[in-house]
Amino acid sequence: MTEMATTTQTEGPAVGARSSACEAASARFHDLMRASGRDVDASRPVLSLIRAEDRLARAFERALAATGVTEVQFNVLMELAANDGRLPLCGLAQHLLKSPANVTALVDRMERDGFVRRVRGERDRRTVFAELTEDGWSALGRAAPAVFETEQRILAEISAGDREHLASLLDQIVPAETEP
Repeated sequence: MTEMATTTQTEGPAVGARSSACEAASARFHDLMRASGRDVDASRPVLSLIRAEDRLARAFERALAATGVTEVQFNVLMELAANDGRLPLCGLAQHLLKSPANVTALVDRMERDGFVRRVRGERDRRTVFAELTEDGWSALGRAAPAVFETEQRILAEISAGDREHLASLLDQIVPAETEP
């Protein structure tokens, strides 16, 4: 009993000081949020989107791991396949919502991997196309089932109507996006 009383006496002031420090930090945080104009009703869905995107990225990364295709490569392969197997690099950048410099570097890597090749335009030789190779079509054939099965698994508990509503809500965010 004496040992216990000693421990409580020694820890008492330290615990009290820590509690005061926590209260002060909490008050400071709330003051900062108020002064910054934080709208919790706006922050909650944004944080939910960020968390969902992180979980989705991990799920697709796991699904694609055995296929030898990354998520971004899969998106490129899908865009090219959906557009007759080839797109101008500037068009690919627009489809992927990436900068031309990012797409150039991505196509460089995919060309090294044998998934795409660069082809000059027939009408305008200045235009450079990314075109699927046979290896690219094969990679897409390996990756697509893994991605689509993951999509179905993720959305299995959500009704078709709710999926449509969710897509509609998310589509409303894109036009509202502005770059600083």
